[in-house]
Amino acid sequence: MFIKLTNASSPFQGKPFIIIKDIIVSVFETEIEQPVTPSDDNVVELPYKEKVTAVFCGTVGTWHVKETVEEIYKLLEVV
Repeated sequence: MFIKLTNASSPFQGKPFIIIKDIIVSVFETEIEQPVTPSDDNVVELPYKEKVTAVFCGTVGTWHVKETVEEIYKLLEVV
């Protein structure tokens, strides 16, 4: 079975993706640093930190997503 999540990592931020439920090992909150989008007004902006949810999938790696831990648990039917 699959679940649909929303990517939180640059450059694919906001893009949906599908992940297999059975490969998910753990789900937890974390912070990632997001780059700033370039602007034309000569203003220097620094990268910023954003709270996201990490979905760890063992040897496949970790995905950073917009959904909360609770939302993912509901999708996994763990709650």
